[in-house]
Amino acid sequence: MVDSDSRGSDRGGKSSITRRRMVKAIGATGAAGLAGCSGGGDGGDGDGGSTSSTPMGTTGDELGGTVTIYSGQNHKDNFDNQVLHDAGVPDSIDIKHTTGPQATGGKQQKLKIALDSEARDPDLVMTDNGWTIPFIVRGDLVNLEEEMDDEFIQNVKDKGVQSMVETGQHPETGDLYSIPAFPDFPAIEYRKDLLRNVGYTDEDFSTWQTDPPTWAEFSSIVAEAHAEADVDYGHLWQGNNYVGLSCCTFNEFLTSMGGAFFGGPDNLFGPIGDRPVTIGEEKAVDGIELARDLIHGEGESPMDVEGVSPQEVAGWIEPDTLTQFAEEANSVALRNWTYAIGQSASAFEGSDAELGVMPLPKGPNGSWHAQGGWVLSMNPHSDNKEAAKEVLKAWFNDEVYKHQLDSTGLLPGKADVFSYVEEHETYGPYFEALSYSGENMIPRPTTSVWPNQREVISSEVNAAIRKEKSAQDAADAMQEQIKAIEEQASG
Repeated sequence: MVDSDSRGSDRGGKSSITRRRMVKAIGATGAAGLAGCSGGGDGGDGDGGSTSSTPMGTTGDELGGTVTIYSGQNHKDNFDNQVLHDAGVPDSIDIKHTTGPQATGGKQQKLKIALDSEARDPDLVMTDNGWTIPFIVRGDLVNLEEEMDDEFIQNVKDKGVQSMVETGQHPETGDLYSIPAFPDFPAIEYRKDLLRNVGYTDEDFSTWQTDPPTWAEFSSIVAEAHAEADVDYGHLWQGNNYVGLSCCTFNEFLTSMGGAFFGGPDNLFGPIGDRPVTIGEEKAVDGIELARDLIHGEGESPMDVEGVSPQEVAGWIEPDTLTQFAEEANSVALRNWTYAIGQSASAFEGSDAELGVMPLPKGPNGSWHAQGGWVLSMNPHSDNKEAAKEVLKAWFNDEVYKHQLDSTGLLPGKADVFSYVEEHETYGPYFEALSYSGENMIPRPTTSVWPNQREVISSEVNAAIRKEKSAQDAADAMQEQIKAIEEQASG
């Protein structure tokens, strides 16, 4: 649903400035990405590198078999593999998507089991930016620099979304193991129609895209709209005891309140055992109390936050909350990832529900958004690597990324394709909100010990929001256990 009021009539200068901000936010390298010029490919819009990765003496027509991609339900259901053939994959190669558990931690575990057992399928794997590097360091993914031509590798490094390129590189050698599949960051979706009923206007909606309300203001807005609406829920978010709570939802609460896992962004990636553990400090407790107040509204947080979220969020992940907001049209607001905007817009089409999008609300330390996204890598045990390389090469193509946005709602992995996002019928009206989110991202502290630490964090925070223990007790438990993990790893 298009919000023309939030875009304004001057699409010229304002839009180009916004795109530069977005490209800067997602980390394009230099002018090549901005200009859209070739970094050594065919020079056209669909460049994925002009030279083939097919070995000498082998033609594309001789390649065949099935390339299996461990992606997700969204790609399996909605992505048309013909776009990969149009981008250069020989018709003799079949392409098949497989999927696993919905939660990212479950996907990680299933993939680890497959790689540990040296399974030949899947040939290609999509991995979360939060747990790709441990797979790389263990040697569980193919070093693409040993398999693909130099021109393609350089093109990915030059034109890929840099946060995703870095996720797919070996932390010590810088070798490329993955290509960007899609970057992702969260936003708040809300029902404009329900807010209009209590007096909010297009001017408010436009303002919030670049100047979001505080958590106190946001909870008051949602509470006011919920009181007059025929929906069961106010604001929905993901609070289950799973990877997403530690890396993302709680990370956002924590950072907006001024807290940190390890003293601040400079220490997110180490050195392990030689960085301060600060998750037990007062501002970190404030982050837990913010989450508790959104559910229980008991005035624990330093901000005057009303209870607008149901207790059910403590057991929900992304698909659960999206179903309630979009398919059931049963809540005022929702925190979810970029793809959810397209699904909500589609679900609301032809109804009275009107979609709005804004960045996450602000705390004393501002508005912060967890850095998400997935990359595409190769299984070293695949028995169809040559065909798999053809699929990898084709994926890094403008038209493939455009189709991915159209079909799945997932952002492109190339920085210079973001002009397409800006003009997109579904996502364009919210490009300013997405730009703001992209400029205010907080990574998770992805190190070799993060898998153990994230389990501690999600368990303790989930216990706190369920009121099984106090915010302070949960913070103290995290402080003790995470510090012990740090010391053990460095000792």
